[in-house]
Amino acid sequence: MIFLFSLLLIIGAEWIFLHGLIEHSLYVLAGFQGFVFIASVGLLFFNFRRRTQNADYRLVFTYMGLFIASGIPALVYLIPGLSYLLLGLPYLQYIGWIFSVGIFLGILYGIQFGRWNWKVHHVTISYPNLPKVFDGLRFVQISDVHVGSFLHRYHKVQKAIDLINAQNADYVFFTGDLVNNKADEMHGWEPLFSSIQAKKGKFSILGNHDYGDYVQWNEQDEKQANLTNLIRIHESIGFQPLLNDAVELGDGCWLLGVENWGKAPFRQSGKLTETLSKVPADAFKILLSHDPSHFDAQVLDTNIDLTLSGHTHGMQFGIERFGIKFSPVSFKYRKWAGLYQVGLQYLYVNRGFGFLGFPGRVGIYPEITHFTLRKAE
Repeated sequence: MIFLFSLLLIIGAEWIFLHGLIEHSLYVLAGFQGFVFIASVGLLFFNFRRRTQNADYRLVFTYMGLFIASGIPALVYLIPGLSYLLLGLPYLQYIGWIFSVGIFLGILYGIQFGRWNWKVHHVTISYPNLPKVFDGLRFVQISDVHVGSFLHRYHKVQKAIDLINAQNADYVFFTGDLVNNKADEMHGWEPLFSSIQAKKGKFSILGNHDYGDYVQWNEQDEKQANLTNLIRIHESIGFQPLLNDAVELGDGCWLLGVENWGKAPFRQSGKLTETLSKVPADAFKILLSHDPSHFDAQVLDTNIDLTLSGHTHGMQFGIERFGIKFSPVSFKYRKWAGLYQVGLQYLYVNRGFGFLGFPGRVGIYPEITHFTLRKAE
């Protein structure tokens, strides 16, 4: 209700501006949007200060939706609006209104539909050193489920599980962030995620959110118990956690998984050298590592063939159309979505299965990735 009320305020301000019913309506629009923006920031701050309590994600996402839906259109409106005031060119004000309303409607679409609009990306990679028996190997990668964000909308997520199973993959690999903060977010979800199918096996790692680092625990033992429970849940839904460990998929092909390794302030629990020591030097290697910054920092110094990551979500906001690929997250992560090649090594960054913070996806939709490996002649 709070969110709908704020939308009515903003739409009303835009209508007043369009019809010129109030002089200097730019100030009216800015006032309405500014009020909603500031109120949402305050509510977000208050909610995050209460981290010792069980998170009410419905409230958090409502406030974040208010923050985004009011703030971004206002910023887009700012430049042409100020230009109108300074230069006195009326059409600039209308241009600002058109862009502002367009982005506002795009944000609404992302909240209502975009976050449930899973896309299957098909990726084929050829390797000269791929064992011949693995020519045609098919596997699915998912990442960043953030199950607490779904608010028990099982019927929505069932669509994505059906898409995963429709790929008929040999393996399913999950690259971290099953939850937002706590293992108990998975309550009620285990039957659904247990239904994910793979012919030969399912493997997983942890992401930065899985450790409970963003919650104020009463004591360290409570935090450790949460992590232990989450690892047990991975196993209960049929995924084998690889925590600085490796497993042979057969005939010289190995799968490695490391704990989260990211640039500060993110934790660096991944032990790549230790994990590599468990694998024959000449093996074909696939690495699961949650944070793509690990690739440039450490993986490039090894002979790992393919690294699968997630973490960025593509910021849940951007554009990948008309030959344009951009998201604001690209200012922080050079490799933020899709396939990257450096020499003979590949990195794939999954755009994420779920969402966090902003309760939507605009232009960067939730992803299920289907890989096919081929032996190059």
